[in-house]
Amino acid sequence: MLDFLPTKLKTLVLSSFRVIYEIRIRVGQDLTVKGLENQKVSVKRISYNISSDDVNKIVLSLTDFSLFSKEESLKRGIITSSNGERVGICGEFVYDGNKIIGVKNFTSLCIRLPHEVRGCSETFFNTLTYPKSVLVVSPPFHGKTTFLRDLGVNYADKFNLNVLYVDEKDELSANGKFYLGKNADVIRYSTKQFGFISGVRAINPDVIICDELITDEDCDGAEFSALSGVKVIASAHANSTENLLKKPNISRIIKNRVFDKIVILNNFEIIDCIDTESL
Repeated sequence: MLDFLPTKLKTLVLSSFRVIYEIRIRVGQDLTVKGLENQKVSVKRISYNISSDDVNKIVLSLTDFSLFSKEESLKRGIITSSNGERVGICGEFVYDGNKIIGVKNFTSLCIRLPHEVRGCSETFFNTLTYPKSVLVVSPPFHGKTTFLRDLGVNYADKFNLNVLYVDEKDELSANGKFYLGKNADVIRYSTKQFGFISGVRAINPDVIICDELITDEDCDGAEFSALSGVKVIASAHANSTENLLKKPNISRIIKNRVFDKIVILNNFEIIDCIDTESL
Protein backbone atom coordinates (compact mmCIF):
# COMPACT_ATOMS: atom_id res chain seq x y z
CA MET A 1 0.00 0.00 0.00
CA LEU A 2 1.24 3.51 -0.90
CA ASP A 3 4.43 2.08 -2.34
CA PHE A 4 4.79 5.14 -4.58
CA LEU A 5 5.30 7.52 -1.63
CA PRO A 6 8.79 8.52 -0.44
CA THR A 7 9.74 6.52 2.66
CA LYS A 8 9.41 9.37 5.17
CA LEU A 9 6.02 10.46 3.83
CA LYS A 10 4.75 6.90 3.79
CA THR A 11 5.83 6.38 7.41
CA LEU A 12 4.05 9.56 8.53
CA VAL A 13 0.87 8.61 6.68
CA LEU A 14 0.71 5.02 7.93
CA SER A 15 1.26 6.13 11.53
CA SER A 16 -1.64 8.60 11.42
CA PHE A 17 -4.63 6.21 11.37
CA ARG A 18 -5.23 2.48 11.34
CA VAL A 19 -7.78 2.98 8.55
CA ILE A 20 -6.86 5.63 5.98
CA TYR A 21 -9.27 7.03 3.41
CA GLU A 22 -7.59 10.02 1.80
CA ILE A 23 -4.24 11.83 1.67
CA ARG A 24 -3.74 15.43 0.49
CA ILE A 25 -0.27 16.44 -0.69
CA ARG A 26 0.12 20.14 -1.57
CA VAL A 27 3.34 21.97 -2.38
CA GLY A 28 4.28 24.32 0.48
CA GLN A 29 1.65 22.90 2.84
CA ASP A 30 1.49 20.32 5.61
CA LEU A 31 0.48 16.75 4.90
CA THR A 32 -3.27 16.12 5.42
CA VAL A 33 -4.69 12.66 6.12
CA LYS A 34 -8.33 11.59 6.48
CA GLY A 35 -8.99 8.36 8.35
CA LEU A 36 -11.09 6.48 10.88
CA GLU A 37 -10.58 7.19 14.58
CA ASN A 38 -12.92 6.04 17.35
CA GLN A 39 -15.43 4.98 14.68
CA LYS A 40 -15.54 8.52 13.26
CA VAL A 41 -13.98 10.00 10.14
CA SER A 42 -11.33 12.53 11.20
CA VAL A 43 -8.72 14.70 9.49
CA LYS A 44 -5.17 15.23 10.75
CA ARG A 45 -2.65 17.83 9.60
CA ILE A 46 0.88 16.48 9.92
CA SER A 47 3.85 18.83 10.09
CA TYR A 48 5.80 18.21 6.91
CA ASN A 49 6.48 20.95 4.38
CA ILE A 50 5.74 19.34 1.01
CA SER A 51 8.19 20.35 -1.73
CA SER A 52 7.83 20.37 -5.51
CA ASP A 53 10.45 17.63 -5.56
CA ASP A 54 8.26 15.44 -3.31
CA VAL A 55 5.29 15.78 -5.66
CA ASN A 56 7.39 15.18 -8.78
CA LYS A 57 8.93 12.04 -7.26
CA ILE A 58 5.49 10.67 -6.39
CA VAL A 59 4.14 11.25 -9.91
CA LEU A 60 7.25 9.65 -11.43
CA SER A 61 6.88 6.63 -9.14
CA LEU A 62 3.19 6.29 -10.07
CA THR A 63 4.15 6.23 -13.76
CA ASP A 64 6.97 3.69 -13.23
CA PHE A 65 9.39 6.52 -14.05
CA SER A 66 7.92 7.00 -17.51
CA LEU A 67 5.43 9.85 -17.80
CA PHE A 68 4.78 8.79 -21.38
CA SER A 69 3.52 5.36 -20.24
CA LYS A 70 0.68 7.05 -18.30
CA GLU A 71 0.17 9.96 -20.69
CA GLU A 72 -3.56 9.37 -21.22
CA SER A 73 -4.21 9.02 -17.49
CA LEU A 74 -2.23 12.18 -16.77
CA LYS A 75 -4.25 14.10 -19.34
CA ARG A 76 -7.42 12.98 -17.53
CA GLY A 77 -5.92 14.25 -14.27
CA ILE A 78 -5.98 10.90 -12.50
CA ILE A 79 -3.72 7.87 -12.13
CA THR A 80 -4.61 4.57 -10.46
CA SER A 81 -1.72 2.77 -8.79
CA SER A 82 -1.05 -0.96 -9.11
CA ASN A 83 -2.74 -1.44 -5.71
CA GLY A 84 -5.81 0.56 -6.65
CA GLU A 85 -5.04 3.87 -4.96
CA ARG A 86 -6.66 6.64 -7.00
CA VAL A 87 -4.48 9.73 -7.34
CA GLY A 88 -6.00 12.99 -8.59
CA ILE A 89 -3.42 15.41 -9.99
CA CYS A 90 -3.34 19.21 -10.03
CA GLY A 91 -0.86 21.20 -12.06
CA GLU A 92 -0.54 23.02 -15.35
CA PHE A 93 -2.50 21.38 -18.16
CA VAL A 94 -1.09 22.12 -21.60
CA TYR A 95 -3.50 22.58 -24.53
CA ASP A 96 -3.19 22.48 -28.29
CA GLY A 97 -6.41 24.19 -29.30
CA ASN A 98 -9.14 22.38 -27.38
CA LYS A 99 -7.07 19.24 -26.82
CA ILE A 100 -5.01 18.52 -23.70
CA ILE A 101 -1.55 17.38 -24.81
CA GLY A 102 0.24 17.17 -21.47
CA VAL A 103 0.58 18.12 -17.81
CA LYS A 104 3.51 19.83 -16.10
CA ASN A 105 4.42 21.73 -12.93
CA PHE A 106 2.55 19.37 -10.60
CA THR A 107 1.30 21.21 -7.50
CA SER A 108 -0.91 18.87 -5.50
CA LEU A 109 -2.21 15.32 -5.24
CA CYS A 110 -5.39 13.83 -3.78
CA ILE A 111 -4.83 10.16 -2.96
CA ARG A 112 -7.88 8.04 -2.23
CA LEU A 113 -7.45 4.52 -0.89
CA PRO A 114 -9.88 1.78 -1.97
CA HIS A 115 -11.68 -0.21 0.70
CA GLU A 116 -13.57 -3.47 0.65
CA VAL A 117 -16.57 -3.66 2.98
CA ARG A 118 -18.15 -7.08 2.55
CA GLY A 119 -21.89 -7.02 3.12
CA CYS A 120 -22.39 -3.25 2.85
CA SER A 121 -25.04 -3.77 0.13
CA GLU A 122 -26.73 -6.67 1.91
CA THR A 123 -29.67 -4.72 3.34
CA PHE A 124 -30.60 -3.40 -0.09
CA PHE A 125 -29.86 -6.66 -1.91
CA ASN A 126 -32.17 -8.59 0.42
CA THR A 127 -35.11 -6.45 -0.75
CA LEU A 128 -34.68 -7.72 -4.33
CA THR A 129 -36.60 -10.79 -5.43
CA TYR A 130 -34.98 -10.68 -8.87
CA PRO A 131 -32.13 -8.72 -10.50
CA LYS A 132 -32.79 -5.05 -11.16
CA SER A 133 -30.85 -2.20 -12.71
CA VAL A 134 -29.61 0.15 -10.01
CA LEU A 135 -28.16 3.67 -9.91
CA VAL A 136 -26.17 4.40 -6.74
CA VAL A 137 -26.00 8.10 -5.91
CA SER A 138 -24.02 10.17 -3.42
CA PRO A 139 -21.58 13.08 -3.18
CA PRO A 140 -17.88 12.18 -3.55
CA PHE A 141 -16.42 10.05 -0.74
CA HIS A 142 -19.67 8.59 0.56
CA GLY A 143 -19.21 4.93 -0.39
CA LYS A 144 -20.51 4.54 -3.95
CA THR A 145 -17.63 2.46 -5.32
CA THR A 146 -17.52 0.17 -2.29
CA PHE A 147 -21.30 -0.35 -2.50
CA LEU A 148 -21.15 -1.07 -6.26
CA ARG A 149 -18.45 -3.68 -5.80
CA ASP A 150 -20.30 -5.48 -3.02
CA LEU A 151 -23.60 -5.40 -4.92
CA GLY A 152 -21.79 -6.91 -7.91
CA VAL A 153 -20.55 -9.76 -5.73
CA ASN A 154 -24.11 -10.45 -4.60
CA TYR A 155 -25.40 -10.47 -8.18
CA ALA A 156 -22.60 -12.82 -9.26
CA ASP A 157 -22.67 -15.19 -6.30
CA LYS A 158 -26.28 -15.17 -5.09
CA PHE A 159 -28.20 -14.49 -8.30
CA ASN A 160 -25.58 -16.58 -10.15
CA LEU A 161 -25.30 -14.01 -12.96
CA ASN A 162 -22.45 -13.19 -15.30
CA VAL A 163 -21.27 -9.77 -14.12
CA LEU A 164 -19.04 -7.58 -16.27
CA TYR A 165 -17.17 -4.73 -14.58
CA VAL A 166 -16.23 -1.84 -16.87
CA ASP A 167 -13.41 -0.55 -14.71
CA GLU A 168 -12.24 2.64 -16.41
CA LYS A 169 -9.82 3.68 -13.65
CA ASP A 170 -9.17 0.22 -12.14
CA GLU A 171 -10.90 1.21 -8.89
CA LEU A 172 -13.40 -1.63 -8.74
CA SER A 173 -10.93 -4.47 -9.22
CA ALA A 174 -7.75 -2.67 -8.08
CA ASN A 175 -5.58 -4.89 -10.28
CA GLY A 176 -7.20 -8.03 -8.86
CA LYS A 177 -6.90 -6.95 -5.23
CA PHE A 178 -10.64 -7.18 -4.55
CA TYR A 179 -12.99 -10.13 -4.86
CA LEU A 180 -15.64 -9.38 -7.50
CA GLY A 181 -17.63 -12.61 -7.52
CA LYS A 182 -17.29 -16.09 -8.93
CA ASN A 183 -18.91 -15.12 -12.24
CA ALA A 184 -17.07 -11.82 -12.77
CA ASP A 185 -15.28 -10.46 -15.84
CA VAL A 186 -13.36 -7.17 -15.96
CA ILE A 187 -12.54 -4.71 -18.74
CA ARG A 188 -9.90 -2.32 -17.36
CA TYR A 189 -8.90 1.14 -18.53
CA SER A 190 -11.38 1.35 -21.41
CA THR A 191 -13.89 4.15 -21.73
CA LYS A 192 -17.26 3.30 -20.27
CA GLN A 193 -18.98 3.62 -23.64
CA PHE A 194 -16.54 1.15 -25.23
CA GLY A 195 -16.93 -1.25 -22.29
CA PHE A 196 -20.72 -1.21 -22.47
CA ILE A 197 -20.88 -1.75 -26.24
CA SER A 198 -18.00 -4.23 -26.50
CA GLY A 199 -19.27 -6.10 -23.45
CA VAL A 200 -22.74 -6.61 -24.91
CA ARG A 201 -21.31 -7.74 -28.24
CA ALA A 202 -18.51 -10.00 -27.04
CA ILE A 203 -18.81 -11.02 -23.37
CA ASN A 204 -22.52 -11.91 -23.09
CA PRO A 205 -23.04 -10.42 -19.61
CA ASP A 206 -26.23 -10.52 -17.58
CA VAL A 207 -25.17 -7.37 -15.74
CA ILE A 208 -22.70 -4.57 -16.47
CA ILE A 209 -21.30 -2.51 -13.61
CA CYS A 210 -19.44 0.79 -13.88
CA ASP A 211 -18.56 3.70 -11.64
CA GLU A 212 -19.45 7.36 -12.16
CA LEU A 213 -21.67 8.11 -15.12
CA ILE A 214 -20.59 11.60 -16.14
CA THR A 215 -20.50 12.24 -19.88
CA ASP A 216 -23.18 11.85 -22.54
CA GLU A 217 -21.13 8.97 -23.95
CA ASP A 218 -21.19 7.19 -20.57
CA CYS A 219 -24.98 7.50 -20.44
CA ASP A 220 -25.38 6.43 -24.06
CA GLY A 221 -23.40 3.27 -23.30
CA ALA A 222 -25.55 2.47 -20.27
CA GLU A 223 -28.73 3.00 -22.29
CA PHE A 224 -27.41 0.82 -25.13
CA SER A 225 -26.81 -2.01 -22.65
CA ALA A 226 -30.23 -1.66 -21.02
CA LEU A 227 -32.00 -1.64 -24.39
CA SER A 228 -30.00 -4.75 -25.29
CA GLY A 229 -31.51 -6.62 -22.34
CA VAL A 230 -28.55 -6.32 -19.97
CA LYS A 231 -29.01 -5.07 -16.40
CA VAL A 232 -26.95 -1.99 -15.52
CA ILE A 233 -25.54 -1.05 -12.12
CA ALA A 234 -23.78 2.31 -12.04
CA SER A 235 -23.16 5.35 -9.89
CA ALA A 236 -23.49 9.11 -10.19
CA HIS A 237 -22.59 12.14 -8.10
CA ALA A 238 -25.42 14.07 -6.44
CA ASN A 239 -26.62 14.84 -2.93
CA SER A 240 -30.33 14.39 -3.67
CA THR A 241 -32.72 13.03 -6.28
CA GLU A 242 -33.72 16.61 -7.09
CA ASN A 243 -30.15 17.59 -7.98
CA LEU A 244 -29.55 14.30 -9.79
CA LEU A 245 -32.46 15.01 -12.13
CA LYS A 246 -30.99 18.42 -12.96
CA LYS A 247 -28.24 16.63 -14.88
CA PRO A 248 -29.73 16.36 -18.39
CA ASN A 249 -27.96 13.16 -19.45
CA ILE A 250 -28.71 11.32 -16.20
CA SER A 251 -32.31 12.58 -16.19
CA ARG A 252 -32.77 11.32 -19.74
CA ILE A 253 -31.71 7.75 -19.04
CA ILE A 254 -33.74 7.63 -15.83
CA LYS A 255 -36.83 8.74 -17.75
CA ASN A 256 -36.02 6.10 -20.37
CA ARG A 257 -36.10 3.46 -17.61
CA VAL A 258 -32.47 2.41 -17.84
CA PHE A 259 -32.66 1.94 -14.04
CA ASP A 260 -35.31 0.33 -11.87
CA LYS A 261 -34.00 1.61 -8.54
CA ILE A 262 -32.05 4.62 -7.27
CA VAL A 263 -30.13 4.14 -4.02
CA ILE A 264 -29.03 7.33 -2.23
CA LEU A 265 -26.01 7.09 0.09
CA ASN A 266 -24.73 9.52 2.68
CA ASN A 267 -21.70 8.81 4.87
CA PHE A 268 -21.66 5.21 3.65
CA GLU A 269 -25.27 4.61 4.73
CA ILE A 270 -28.43 4.17 2.62
CA ILE A 271 -30.70 7.15 3.28
CA ASP A 272 -33.25 6.54 0.52
CA CYS A 273 -34.27 3.99 -2.08
CA ILE A 274 -36.52 5.08 -4.94
CA ASP A 275 -38.43 3.20 -7.63
CA THR A 276 -37.83 5.09 -10.87
CA GLU A 277 -41.44 4.44 -11.91
CA SER A 278 -42.46 6.96 -9.24
CA LEU A 279 -40.39 9.77 -10.78
